[in-house]
This record gives sequence, structure tokens and C-alpha cells, in this order.
Amino acid sequence: EAASPHPLSPNAKLAVLGPTPLKVRKMIGFLARMLGRMLFSFIFIAAGMSHFKDIKGTGAKIHPSFPVEYVGGLDNAVLIACGLMVGGGVLVALRIAPRLGSLCLIGFLVPTTYFVHVLGMQEAKDEGKKMEEMIAVMKNTALIGAALCIFGYECGGSSQGAKKKAE
Repeated sequence: EAASPHPLSPNAKLAVLGPTPLKVRKMIGFLARMLGRMLFSFIFIAAGMSHFKDIKGTGAKIHPSFPVEYVGGLDNAVLIACGLMVGGGVLVALRIAPRLGSLCLIGFLVPTTYFVHVLGMQEAKDEGKKMEEMIAVMKNTALIGAALCIFGYECGGSSQGAKKKAE
């Protein structure tokens, strides 16, 4: 007796729906990827626009050890961060240049995680603020991972992409 395929394999049959035709699986995959890109990108587009409205307030959150002299001052650092967030988010969401967009987002997330949240967590006096910054560090780390996944998938690193190239 042959073993049944793993329930998550592409050849598995959904117990409730029965066998799923290839077109349906492709449509579900397309919709999931599109919705995922939109939801992932939205946080960056919304935050970037919000920070752009309050450049001074956003700049006040950046740790004083950030090397602002390399970008022409604190206001320029905030403008660059906003540009990376909004630009990267749009490039990923609309799939115009998702690899470039994911690199823009990583270019924003890495220094922000360190200069705003890690250093903010180290300097926080009360436990509530430390926990808030710890959560932000973990969230940003997950977002960096998601951006790396987008970059990798767009390079043809998924198993589906490899199968298409082999055919």
C-alpha cells in the first residue's frame, strides 16, 4: 500500500474539497503572495508617510550616536528613512522591483533596529519601556526575515520557481 502524500505537499488532496485542480492551487498561491506583499508593504508605506509628517519628532527618537554627519544632518537621516520605507514598500507591493524594494526595507530596518530600538532598550529606565523596545526589536527582526524571503523568492529560490525552470 502506497503512503499518502504529506498533507502540505502540492500533490495532497484537501480533505474537505477533494482534489484541487492545478489552476485553483495556482490561483490560491497567486492571491496569497499578492495579499502578503500588500500587507507586508502597508506597514512601511503608512509608517513612512506618518514619519514624514513629523520629521523633528521622528528625529528625536534616533539615538545620538547615529552618524548623522554622513547624511547631512538629522533631518536628512529621517527623510532618507522615510524614502526607504515608502519607496521600498511601493516597489514590493506593486512588484515593480521587489528585490530592490526588499533591499531598501532592509536598509531601513537594520540601522533603525539598532539605533532606535536596541540602544533605546539599553538606556530605558523603566521595565515597561524596555519591554516596548524589546518587542520592537523582535518585530523588526521578523520584518528583516520577511524582506529576505521576498528577496530570495524573487531570485527564483522557491521550489516552485526551480520546478518551472527545470521544465
